[in-house]
Amino acid sequence: MPLPTALHGSVDVTLRDGTLRLPDRFTIPFAGGLVITSWLDGCLALWPRSSWEDLSARLMALPIADSAARAFARLLFASAIELAEGLRSVRLPERHRRNADLGEDAVLVGAGDHVEVWSRQRWTEQATRRLDDFSSALAF
Repeated sequence: MPLPTALHGSVDVTLRDGTLRLPDRFTIPFAGGLVITSWLDGCLALWPRSSWEDLSARLMALPIADSAARAFARLLFASAIELAEGLRSVRLPERHRRNADLGEDAVLVGAGDHVEVWSRQRWTEQATRRLDDFSSALAF
């Protein structure tokens, strides 16, 4: 089930002892709980419960004979950690922070159905790219 409003925008945040305090504008979609995963391009993803359920169903529908599909699903599900409802602060596990190269300075990026957590350095590299660089790959 899609979210009524896409998660969008970005905000600089500071992780204190590995704990992320969600800004008010990002808390409502996570009221029903959230799932933390490692994600593409070297960031973490915070999934609202409904978005995680949609993604999980899509992954489980992939052909089991496809080794890349199995590996992707395996790694994603292995990294998933479910957290309780109504959290405003989220302790990011050390292994997740290490994989995403997260220190104290981070950036939260709305990505439609989830929020990505980027190290400031990695996000700066991503943010210098232009939308035109990807237009040929899109089917609009």
